[in-house]
Amino acid sequence: MPANRNRFLVVCNGRLAVETAVVQAVEKRATTGNRWRTSCLFTTSCMATFHVEKRVTIGVMDWRRFSFEYRLRREALTPGLIRIEASREAAVNLVLPPDWRTQLDRLNRVRAVHGTTALEGNPLSETEVGRQMDLLAASSTAPATTSRDQRQVQNAGRAQDWIRQRFTPTAAPLRRTDVLRMHELITEGADETDNLPGRLRTHSVVVGTEALGGVHRGAPPQEVSRLVDRFVEFVNSRPFMAQHPVVRALLAHFFLVTIHPFGDGNGRVSRLVEAGILFQGDYNVFGFYGLSNYFYRHGEEYKRLLQESRRTQPFDLNAFVAFGVEGFAAELKGINNFIKTKLNRVVYRATLVRAFNQRAGKRRRVINQREYGLLDFLLHETEPIDPFAEEPSRKIEYSSLRRAPYVTGVYRNVTARTFYRELTRLAETGFIKFSVDEREPTIEIDFGAIGRY
Repeated sequence: MPANRNRFLVVCNGRLAVETAVVQAVEKRATTGNRWRTSCLFTTSCMATFHVEKRVTIGVMDWRRFSFEYRLRREALTPGLIRIEASREAAVNLVLPPDWRTQLDRLNRVRAVHGTTALEGNPLSETEVGRQMDLLAASSTAPATTSRDQRQVQNAGRAQDWIRQRFTPTAAPLRRTDVLRMHELITEGADETDNLPGRLRTHSVVVGTEALGGVHRGAPPQEVSRLVDRFVEFVNSRPFMAQHPVVRALLAHFFLVTIHPFGDGNGRVSRLVEAGILFQGDYNVFGFYGLSNYFYRHGEEYKRLLQESRRTQPFDLNAFVAFGVEGFAAELKGINNFIKTKLNRVVYRATLVRAFNQRAGKRRRVINQREYGLLDFLLHETEPIDPFAEEPSRKIEYSSLRRAPYVTGVYRNVTARTFYRELTRLAETGFIKFSVDEREPTIEIDFGAIGRY
């Protein structure tokens, strides 16, 4: 059973002395402060100065006892897996217009790339990630880059394309060369410090922080190649393949990132392997599917659960896999929210046409021309900022609506009292929700009108 020990985290000549994280006997001490003179554990013949940064808790993995054994209560995962299958079934049985499919695919891809790169510290916003991916899609050659951050995003986009082509439902199973190719695509030209794209590392690494469960030391460099081969055998084994595809994806993610076979890009490669397994399991519902965006939005919990899962062997993966299953269920529900919002708005617009053509009396339609235009404008203005949000309509404040250029133009000869009365009538007839019990009145679309007219 691995022990957690308080040890000194040490910087060697300006670099993290990873092997000194579990400090062996210090051979010689300098006479001043906290600087030590000792044999460098990278190269024992090298004499270097070590600077003690802080005390940290090191999860000491016993790599001699490492195996791909784990503990998992499958019955506890059943409710989440049922929700996944229900959401997936609901989505795949819908025939969507091509432009909806294109928009949904782009949104999913951008969120996945933003999530996986932001988890590693990339500062580009989701909007900028989308712009970089649009540039990538519009060019047959790599766009001119101005920063490492942009290159990381473009690499992640190209890796997505490769995953989609490689891991179709009828494709060959994962191979060692696939893992190396993913790493090459992800890190080439962007992350080459102490890292060779497409090559396994030959030095030691530590990852993690004290605040998120401690520090994890990756597999010893001399063991990495053998463990990667064993990893590939594991993910192609009969017991592994008997698991649900989402569970398989999470298990593969955990074991590869725990081995940490590369100098850089381990998290991104592990999430690509995860996405590849989901693709091959036919879970790419209307776009590029993975958990990167969910992991990013719950980044601290994601990193903490990874670290906590490594504390015992066999690994207790109940919390991490349950976290991932709930995340994937949430991602699929978001897709259904997107489709529901789109459908509601299309049908609501058709409802407006019917209401405009329907008579409420000899001299009045259900809604007049001006009301029709206002509702059509509100339908656009209240569209959710997050297209995957649960709520199908965003609220707009009365004062903001009153100042909107469309409203000031159409209602320029109408008093504020008349405009307010018109909103009240639209609320009474069930086309909008006009809430006046808040700090300021708010307006949102009432999709219940679809069933009334």
